[in-house]
Amino acid sequence: MDFRDRGMNLFREESVQKVDTGLSTLLYIITYGAMIFFGILAFVFLTAIMQGALNAFSAISLAISAGLTFGCYVLRNNQRIEYDYTFTNGMLDIAKVINNSKRKKLLSADIKEFEIIAPISDEGFNRMLNHPGIKKLNYFLNRGGGLYYGVFTKDGVKSLLVFEPSEEMVALFKKVNPRNVKER
Repeated sequence: MDFRDRGMNLFREESVQKVDTGLSTLLYIITYGAMIFFGILAFVFLTAIMQGALNAFSAISLAISAGLTFGCYVLRNNQRIEYDYTFTNGMLDIAKVINNSKRKKLLSADIKEFEIIAPISDEGFNRMLNHPGIKKLNYFLNRGGGLYYGVFTKDGVKSLLVFEPSEEMVALFKKVNPRNVKER
C-alpha cells in the first residue's frame, strides 16, 4: 500500500555537520587573518597603481595578493561545511551548505528508485564500491559512524551514494521502499 493513499505526509530534515576539531578551528582563524592581511596588501598595490605607479612589480604583486586573498577565503569557508538531507514524501534532497551562507543543491532522488539502501557494513558495499562505471557520490562528514550507501540510476547513470542519515530517516526510507532498505 502506498503511504500517499493513506493521507500520510512523510517529512524529515537533518543537518550533518563536521565534528569541530581544534585543528579546523585553528585553520579557520589563521585563514581568516591571512585573508584580511592579503586583502589589505592587494588594496595597497591597487592604490599604488591607481596613483600612477603602474609597473610590473605592482601589477604582479596585486595579482598575487588578490589571488592569495581569494584562496584564503575559499579555504576558510571550507572549514565550515555541512550537508542538509531533506526527505519529503519519498524524495530525498541533499544540499551542501558552506559557512552557513551558501547553499548548493547536490542531489534529488526518489527513494522508490533505489536498488538498495544499507549500512556500509553490508556485504554488497565493497562490491558496488569497486563496480566499474558507477558514479560515486559522497555526501557525508563522518560524525563517527552511521554511514549508509544507496544505489540508484538517474538520467541513465548508475550512482553509489554514501551518506549519513539518522535511524529515523532510514525508517522513513523503509516505509517508502520496504524491500530495498536495510536497517541496522
